[in-house]
Amino acid sequence: MKTIRIICIALTATLLVIGCQKKGNFTIDTEAPAALKNNNDSISWALGTITAQNIIATGIEVDREVLIQALLTTLDNKTQPLTQEQLMQLQQQIEKQLYVSEQAKYQSSLEEARASEKTYFAQLLQNNPNVKKSDKGFYYEVLKEGTGRKAEPGLIIDFDYKGTFTNGQIFDQTYGNRSSIVHLVDESLMPGLREGFCMMKAGSTYRFYFPCEMAFGAKGTDDIPPFTTVIYEVELHDVHE
Repeated sequence: MKTIRIICIALTATLLVIGCQKKGNFTIDTEAPAALKNNNDSISWALGTITAQNIIATGIEVDREVLIQALLTTLDNKTQPLTQEQLMQLQQQIEKQLYVSEQAKYQSSLEEARASEKTYFAQLLQNNPNVKKSDKGFYYEVLKEGTGRKAEPGLIIDFDYKGTFTNGQIFDQTYGNRSSIVHLVDESLMPGLREGFCMMKAGSTYRFYFPCEMAFGAKGTDDIPPFTTVIYEVELHDVHE
């Protein structure tokens, strides 16, 4: 994946230069408004933006003149100061640096999330005596205990739910939006929900408090930021083969 990303950086940068290269010296005024007259101009701008974003993501402070000189030298098939072997070694160095940078950011964000969750869950337990901690690491509250069949891996469940952030904002729910969900208890369920369902019997309503690692993790979704604690209120209607 990272090799592809580095290749994309070089490719998009090359395409950008192909689209805007002129003979002789030229300067670019970054303060001037962009003149996107046609679709090709828009594509060129998009390639430039993607290139810059990818370079920024590496954490490397590039020398712009050297970067452009390398692109033009390669496009014009001029003599290269680096051998192919040296280029490969430098690519590996860039990939390693990118990996280390991404891991450091991930670890920092994870530690920050864990500290925030620790404070949140401590207050939750203090303020609500009905909340308990499961042996899987999430927290739950029994709003209604059912008497039906208990959910297990491999069984089919029929349920409604409401998902909220810790501030009470709803990010998703079945109520008023769509029919109840019929789903197999399997690995395709969110980790926390999969474990939570296996605590419930048909007819139960539970409220689950999931730390980010048992919910949407470091990636998040379009609607849920990375490293987010989420709350699910689940009403389990039926459990069957």
